[in-house]
Amino acid sequence: MEKILIMAYMGTGKTYLEKNYENIVDFDFQDYKYIYDESIRHLPLEKRKGSVNLRKENLLYPDNFLSEAIDLLKKGKIVVSPFIEHVFLAYNKAEFLESLDNVKIIIVCPERNNFSEYVERFKSRGNSEEFIKRREREFSSLVDLFEECENALKIIIKKGQYLSDVLEENNIIKKKKEYIKFKK
Repeated sequence: MEKILIMAYMGTGKTYLEKNYENIVDFDFQDYKYIYDESIRHLPLEKRKGSVNLRKENLLYPDNFLSEAIDLLKKGKIVVSPFIEHVFLAYNKAEFLESLDNVKIIIVCPERNNFSEYVERFKSRGNSEEFIKRREREFSSLVDLFEECENALKIIIKKGQYLSDVLEENNIIKKKKEYIKFKK
């Protein structure tokens, strides 16, 4: 059984994939990397992102994250994680890659000149200004990392596209089933 691990840039539609396609897990690192203050733990993940003063590093990261990813992949799930440097480096560890046979790694990244579209997506989903500024500071180096990567299938997501669009175009996932309602 082929195992599929997808790293996709933030705001491309990872959560949409999990909600609308079978067998896909939107696997974010946040709850593995950080221990959140009680005052924000109840908030949705998108609202917690960027709250650096209300979280502390989890010393078990990235091992706790990788262990769970391995379990999900072995269960046949398509694991979709954010494409961000520390997640990329964690997945690129030899121990992780050796623990899985037949894993297909896919990285999806926007075009270098298209960050402004993602700022609007971040705002519409409720990300903080601090989160957006951090993404802006790292965007260019992340695109560099994407371009330099040699051990993954690389897909560029164009303006106006979402993750589901490019994964369907590349025959990685099948178009979601739409049901036709008939009138009685």
